[in-house]
Amino acid sequence: MAINTQPKKSPLIVIFTTVFLDLIGFGIIIPLVGIYGREYGASTLELAILGSIYSLMQFFFSPVWGRLSDKHGRRPILLMSLAGSVISYFLFAFSNTLGLLIVSRALAGIFAANISTAQAYIADVTKPEDRAKGMGLIGAAFGIGFTLGPPVGGISVAKLGMSAPGIIAGSLCLLNLILAYFRLEESLSPELRAKAYESSSRKGRFAQYETFLSIRHNKALLLAIFSTFFATFAFSNLEQVFSLFIQSKFQLMTEEAAYKTGMILMWSGVLGAIIQGGLIRKLVPKHGEAKLLIIGLFTQALAMVLFSQSPTYGSFFITAIPLAFGSGLINPTLASLVSKGAGQHEQGAVIGLKEGMSSLARIFGPLSGLLAFGVKASLPFYIGAFTVSALGLIWLNRKNV
Repeated sequence: MAINTQPKKSPLIVIFTTVFLDLIGFGIIIPLVGIYGREYGASTLELAILGSIYSLMQFFFSPVWGRLSDKHGRRPILLMSLAGSVISYFLFAFSNTLGLLIVSRALAGIFAANISTAQAYIADVTKPEDRAKGMGLIGAAFGIGFTLGPPVGGISVAKLGMSAPGIIAGSLCLLNLILAYFRLEESLSPELRAKAYESSSRKGRFAQYETFLSIRHNKALLLAIFSTFFATFAFSNLEQVFSLFIQSKFQLMTEEAAYKTGMILMWSGVLGAIIQGGLIRKLVPKHGEAKLLIIGLFTQALAMVLFSQSPTYGSFFITAIPLAFGSGLINPTLASLVSKGAGQHEQGAVIGLKEGMSSLARIFGPLSGLLAFGVKASLPFYIGAFTVSALGLIWLNRKNV
């Protein structure tokens, strides 16, 4: 049975609040990274480093945090992650050089255990048949976080200066840390923690490799994990260049580019919250994760092409609809497929591996996107579309989907 403890408070509501507040802070910062780097005079290569250093650190540390959460519980890892995020946001706020900006993003990546541990938390307190619904709550938190975060970031830059987004994000994260400390209860039973501790004590220190070896014969699980890599790679081609694309297309100053980018991402966040927080709950029981994943992949491919060709600022709000719909199907279904394929005592480690693969993709995605953007502004969108189309064909041709 997947439910190992009976917390006094509703566990899904508490973890949703934790992820929601965290994602608002994340949503404030992430759309600004590229144009902040350009403001500090970063070259294309330096922009690529700035855009990928967070994910490089997350790649190495996310599986470690996941394994530690299996051994010591979800609560202490989430609290430690939030504390590190507070420090990284305030460092971002007061960075006055490109070097400090890079250090702040590296520190943020080291402590970015929030999402993988939250997914493991949900796996602890939900039955397998309800797993996609639970993971959809994290998707909804993403959607709402990116609804509120980007416009807050853009408006605060325009009205209060370039340090304001980091101060606001750090303050929200500090509030989140305080609330989580008093409200978040442990979800993993002592028995499962002891089993994970005994299992890990017989292994070495390379958590990602160890976890990969333990699941190497599970083809369905491997497909879901590698699909996470390629789906994330496709979308991360756009994440770091989107604000630059808007700025270049309409010849905007930094403050106006931040504001206009924030408005589009706010609209996308509203759509994502509706899809992942509500629609996915109705679609999964009827169609299953695999079929919805295929639909999401092909929808996203089409949307990426349309997005790159949007002729006016207003048209971005139209092409954002299929883009958000595709992402809203892809993310929770992949998370659910990975969680269902993992053993009960290794949820944290396997989900940590999945998040590590996402981080690896976000190392290569921004690098690919920024280099491609230097060749042609629309090229990153075509790279993304090709990648998710190929992935969709793989799933379409897989037996027993």
